[in-house]
Amino acid sequence: MNKTILRTVIFYSAIIIVIWFPKNINSQSKDSTANPLSITGMVDVNFNKNFNDPASHINRYSNFDLYENQFNINLVKITLQKTASPVGFRIDLGFGQTMDLVNSDAGLGSEKSLRNVEDAYLTAVVPIGKGITINAGKMVTHMGGEVIESFGNINYSRSILFAYAIPYYHLGLCASYPFSIQFNATVYIYNGWNNVVDNNKGKTLGAEISWTPIPSFTFIENWIGGPEERDGTAIATKQRHVFDTILNYQATPDLFLTLNADYGQEALAPSGYAIWKGIAFTGKYSFNQFHSFGFRGEVYDDPSGFTTGIIQTLREVTLTYEFKFTSSLTTRLEYRRDWSNNAFSFEDSSGKLINDNQNTLLIGSMYTF
Repeated sequence: MNKTILRTVIFYSAIIIVIWFPKNINSQSKDSTANPLSITGMVDVNFNKNFNDPASHINRYSNFDLYENQFNINLVKITLQKTASPVGFRIDLGFGQTMDLVNSDAGLGSEKSLRNVEDAYLTAVVPIGKGITINAGKMVTHMGGEVIESFGNINYSRSILFAYAIPYYHLGLCASYPFSIQFNATVYIYNGWNNVVDNNKGKTLGAEISWTPIPSFTFIENWIGGPEERDGTAIATKQRHVFDTILNYQATPDLFLTLNADYGQEALAPSGYAIWKGIAFTGKYSFNQFHSFGFRGEVYDDPSGFTTGIIQTLREVTLTYEFKFTSSLTTRLEYRRDWSNNAFSFEDSSGKLINDNQNTLLIGSMYTF
């Protein structure tokens, strides 16, 4: 089966399943007025200063807080969603520096029209057991303890793990099943990492299990694996695997803690492996409904330079003060320090990579509707 046929099968599997079970699905249908189309959105802007004064105005090893000493439109997004009952969809349209970084030309191939599409997938709930939820289309990755949208995280900036250890998005299919209130499992089949058009003959697989033994604690284990290099290269058939662990703990009504750990490897030609691994510990204490304080400490080891470009161990500490003007408008003031055991990791004012650290100060505001 060639790639074009397989992509078509993957994308339209949800539709085929819905057609296959018309009677059961129709019997569970609800009136459209009980399940209307929802329209939500957000605007996210920031200003940040790098005290190294890098000549390029780039914060190295940062993610969506990439440009320093200037005002930035981080992300403007509109979401259209209809909850599956039993059929629905979700479309996220985004604009700004975040979308430019997530949807690179290399990943989109000839499909440049998808540059501003964060998510676009169909959803169907198949009436088997407690219901199998199937999504088919373009979707953000299931990996990682943080998300693309700033307001969905404790800190404004993203961890190094988010930026380098895992992908951003995929095109493919997933099926999720709730075995119980405490346990849920999902399986995935993707074209690959951060691409719309597959670059090889293989497919990338993934899995996620979520276990909540008590209401205050959740354990999540993610995996993704498959060939990610372009056909025609010496390592086209080599496999890349990443294991992603997340522990969430609501210690008190005011204190939330989370731990995220990643281990990744890719086989090299003719032998050996590139390995990357790291761990991030994050917490948030809410003083009241308006004021909170967040922190993150992280270590990321790239012993072969496969993900960051040079052999190094990166560390970062982030401190974030959050003030909610209203339930819809949030502002964060954030200090972050990054440092490396490689003395040639960070840029100075002359444009040379001769620093082993950088310090940044950022203020960002997010409005949701």
